[in-house]
Order: sequence, then C-alpha cells, then structure tokens
Amino acid sequence: MSRNAYPAPLVIPPLGEEHTHTIISLHGKGSNAERFGYEILAAANLQARLPTVKFIFPTASKRRATRFKKMHINQWFDNYSIEDPGERTDLQVEGLCGTAELIRDLISEEVRILGAGSHRKIVLWGLSQGCAAGIFTLLGGWPDATETSTIGAFVGMSGWLPFEQQLHEILQCGEIPASARDNQETRSNDDSDSDDGEADMQQSNSDEESDADADAFSELDLDNDSFKRSSPSHDDFDPFADDEEEVSLLEHAISHIRDILDLPIISADDHPTKDSQPQPNFHHLQTPIFIGHGSEDPKVSVELGRKMSHVLLAGFGMDVTWKAYKGLGHWYRVEDEIEDILRFLQDRVDLPVGQVLPQDQRE
Repeated sequence: MSRNAYPAPLVIPPLGEEHTHTIISLHGKGSNAERFGYEILAAANLQARLPTVKFIFPTASKRRATRFKKMHINQWFDNYSIEDPGERTDLQVEGLCGTAELIRDLISEEVRILGAGSHRKIVLWGLSQGCAAGIFTLLGGWPDATETSTIGAFVGMSGWLPFEQQLHEILQCGEIPASARDNQETRSNDDSDSDDGEADMQQSNSDEESDADADAFSELDLDNDSFKRSSPSHDDFDPFADDEEEVSLLEHAISHIRDILDLPIISADDHPTKDSQPQPNFHHLQTPIFIGHGSEDPKVSVELGRKMSHVLLAGFGMDVTWKAYKGLGHWYRVEDEIEDILRFLQDRVDLPVGQVLPQDQRE
C-alpha cells in the first residue's frame, strides 16, 4: 500500500523553539490520530512535560476487517483473532508491510530535520495494535542491510507481538520464568487488543475506549532507582555477543520478519567483519524497550504482553523493561504507567522531562 493511502499525520510541534526529540505514536485499531493523540496529550499533560518534543500521530489507513464482515475501519493490519494472534496470520502481512514502510519514512524525515546521526533522538510509541505494528517494524530493521542506526527507544502499551509463536519456536526461547509471571516489574537481564477488542464492534469501533477499571489507581511499590539497576549500559549492550548457534537463530528470526515485511534478506555479504568473521548487522536490536500492560485487560490479555517481552528479552537479547499494572484494563494510566514511561525515556534517551503542573496552571 502506498504512502498516499495513509491520511496526513497529526503533527504537534514543540512548545518552545528548541526541538530535541521526536515521538512517533501509533493509535489502536479503529481509532485515529486525532482521537488518540489529543486525548493522551491532554490526559498526561505531555506538551508541558516534554516541551522540546515534536509529536507525530499517524492515522492507519482504512482496511477491510475480515472478522467484522469486511467492514472498513482504521487498522494498521488486519488480524482475525487477538485471543489467538497466530490464527490467520496471512491476513496480517499486507498491512504490516505498508505500515512498516510508513513508519520508516516518518523516521527518515525526522532524521533529516533533526540532523545526521539523530536516530537516537526518535522514539516509537504504540498502543494496542499500534504497539504490535511498531514492534514488528522495529524488529525488521532497515531496508538497507548495512544501516547501523538505532532509534532511541520503543514504548508499547497493551500490545502483542505479531507472529510471536513462530518467532518463539525459531529462537527456542523456552518458557516464561515464574518471576516474570508473578512480578509486576521485570527488568532486562535480571530475575527475570482491542481484541483489539474488538469484543463488540457494534458497541465500539475502537480499541481505545477507556475501561472503567482503568480509572481505579492502584499504586505500585516501585523503587525510584529501579530503571537504573541491573541493566546493561547502552554502550556496553551487545545483542549478538553470544555463541554461533544463537547468532544463527537470530539471523533466522530476523530473516523471517524481513521476509514478511518484503525486505531484502540479510546475507553474509552484508555483514561487517570482526576478527575476519562475518557479523550480523543487527544494531536495531540495541533499541531499549518499555512494555506496559494492564493486568485486568479484557481485550488484549496481559499474557500476550508477557509473551512479547519474553521473546524480545530471551530470544532477541534486547534491553526490555516489562511492567504489569494492577487493576488496569485496556488503556493506560497517567499516575503510574505514563510516569514510568517518562522516567524510562529520561534515562534511556536523555529526554528533558518537566515537572507536573498543578491542574489550575494548565492551559
């Protein structure tokens, strides 16, 4: 699908003259840029909190939803079942290809604006199906197999990993550790949708309707330094410093994703060399990941979020922060999840974050 098939994105410039970072944020199935973008900006007071950030909210093209009698809705890709995302995966391919191309184009344009070498100043963020499309795009890498750039971070809320079962089998990830199942917080390398909810399309054509349960705030007992403990430094992180078998599994998994996205398969000729041996060019796997999910999500099960985090961490060797939020449904919560995300971005991409303004001082 051509870029022209997508509506023009909603672009919110920084409040001030300085533009240090760009956040590209994808809505969920059945929604659009205006509905999702304006709501999250207002609810979390994001423009005031992130005054140097440019926000880009793309809108998904209208596609036939197979599950709903082929009615046209905004969706990044068609998917038959969120209870079993592996069902009818053939429906997902066309949309994932088009969406990935759109995301890469948006990133390239922002790099041009921010200046050479500015990939790390760009954050990709997605809710529900937007999370699924975004993480799959990230894992596919760049069309040019020799590209070594890495975006600053990925943030996913209430989402899942497309083709997770296939990737799990390719990467031989094993079972999710009990610590990751039971704990509300799992950090990388430590101990560890709307159907898109589609639950009732006649009731709502969007997976972004806030759950009643989402209003109940259940404070997590978090250490303020939890983001900085037991995690490898960005500069020291090497996702392919493992044995040859693991590297070959990684190559197989990445090639599978690139094949789905209609990207050139990375061959040995594309690899830089180290000690005269070809090395896979998987720099995009150095992108730090934050995954948040409501433990009471009735549309996209929290187990799908756990599975995604497990494959990213155990299979792809990525730097993953996973958090499940008690009492939260299929939405986000400003008091804990959004605040955790802002701390994560402040730590990972040096994002300037302002203090919370009292309600009576907001515009």
